[in-house]
Amino acid sequence: MTRRSLRDRNRAAIALDPDTPDLEPTAEPRSSAQPTATRPVEEPAHAPQKATSATEKASTTKKPAAVRKAATAAASDTARLGIYLTPQEFEDAKAAYLADWTNGGEADTFARWIAAAIETYAARTPKQRATAQPRGRADERTGSTRSFSIPTDTVARMRAAINADQQAGRWPSDSAWCSEAIAAAVDAARTKNDGSLPTPPPRLPNRLVR
Repeated sequence: MTRRSLRDRNRAAIALDPDTPDLEPTAEPRSSAQPTATRPVEEPAHAPQKATSATEKASTTKKPAAVRKAATAAASDTARLGIYLTPQEFEDAKAAYLADWTNGGEADTFARWIAAAIETYAARTPKQRATAQPRGRADERTGSTRSFSIPTDTVARMRAAINADQQAGRWPSDSAWCSEAIAAAVDAARTKNDGSLPTPPPRLPNRLVR
């Protein structure tokens, strides 16, 4: 039997000493391969959506109305103008309209021809318009009032011309003044068409096309 050395006996005595504290177990190093618990990623809190106010709703509903208003602006630039015409005056006006178109006129609708007649007559001076044959009141009403869609600018110039005529001592009604304008345009169309006018159809086309 081999005799232990003093160092070995001291180690053995220390191992049997009850007062020697037990060594705390050390945690085994965690392997990098082991999965680690991941903290759930918190999504950033979104600000609550702002409720649409009644004013905003009203503004959104007004936009289509504004678009419609812009789309109908052209229609609002015209005004209805009533002109009293006898059957013969009405037939002569239609014939003059067709004659002017045949001779290179630009008015492709009857209403535009009426508007051009008013424009031309308004461009005359009160002295020139004073030479028009005054229309007397017929014993029997044979005509009727015809309604035409006329540009508002043309109507404004007509009003200015009528005011100028009144300043010159002439007081035609709006309808009588327009009848004078149409009669002047009929005479001019007849002169351009070698002194005659075509026979118009009972119903004019909506628009003339070359």
